[in-house]
Amino acid sequence: MHVDGKTMRGNERQCLLLAVELMRRGHSVAVSLLEDGPVRDAYRAAGVETVIIRPGGDADLWNALRFAAWLRRERVDAVLLTSWKRLFIAGWAAKVAGVPRVVLRVGGIHRKRSRISLARQRLALTRWIDAVYVNSREVGEWIRGAFPLRPGVVVEVPNGIVPISRPVPVARASLGGHDGTLLLAAVGGLEPRKGFDLLIRALASSGVDGVRLVIVGEGAEGDALRALAESLGVADRIAWLGQRDDVPAVLAACDAFVLSSRSEGMAVAMLEAMALEVPVLAADAGGVQEVLAARDDRGPAGWIVRSRDADALAGGLRDLAAALRPDPAEARRRAAEARWRLDHWFTVQRMMDGVEAVLRG
Repeated sequence: MHVDGKTMRGNERQCLLLAVELMRRGHSVAVSLLEDGPVRDAYRAAGVETVIIRPGGDADLWNALRFAAWLRRERVDAVLLTSWKRLFIAGWAAKVAGVPRVVLRVGGIHRKRSRISLARQRLALTRWIDAVYVNSREVGEWIRGAFPLRPGVVVEVPNGIVPISRPVPVARASLGGHDGTLLLAAVGGLEPRKGFDLLIRALASSGVDGVRLVIVGEGAEGDALRALAESLGVADRIAWLGQRDDVPAVLAACDAFVLSSRSEGMAVAMLEAMALEVPVLAADAGGVQEVLAARDDRGPAGWIVRSRDADALAGGLRDLAAALRPDPAEARRRAAEARWRLDHWFTVQRMMDGVEAVLRG
């Protein structure tokens, strides 16, 4: 498995789960990671073998050949690539090594690409990649529309998570929550794709009193987002927690979870909130419809609003607040439906059956 992230975000956490579960099923797994940092620490703490032999970029032929030699020496049966950044060079190296099965995992939509990058990705996907596995229907439709792939190459395997027992919540007072305050949690990297700017604008325009936003995550947009909150007069209504290793405990302390992403695959943080029966409001991106919408004669498992629309998100905040005050019966019903779906539709067992099938071919 080839993982390219520097911090433990959704993709890195989900890939760690894949590695651990594949090992439990009797497979030998090694993960190529960056040399040092929290990602490697987390994988090693979970007992996953890690290596630092990896291509550094599309022009890094020396390390690509070292990676190919390592794959050949280990007699690898399948390679799972989990990053667009190394798709071209790592896919080429895997084919040079004669790996029987090369699979790309795509966890989100990535539309911004230069012509050169697009040409390289098209070459890799059509020449060196045997299968593309995606975690939502929307991501699969994007891949099929963006690249000339053979029928059957793209396989949908929805995310699953390990069942979460409700942890001891962090103290609400530590998050700025007081009597009557609605605490809304949002989790993710502070980057444009996650839409935190839309959420801050929605908070400012919603007109709902007593709402406080708790944001967990770090990223390059942090300073700009704080400046935006200041300019809109809501800086004192937002708690910036940075990167945390106790996200479930933070979620358990909050009254609801908000996903504001402009694009997504199937957000792990949203699934974790559902597992804790925390009501969910989500922008309609990635697998949100599959996860939350009414389907199969079952009622909705949350609230869905238009994506990329701060006004729609503000309306969703008003609807959510109305459902939580004064009688939260409807919010509890949807949260219970969300937990049912995790226990029946988005289990680790179902995910791993799909992943194993893709890797076996």
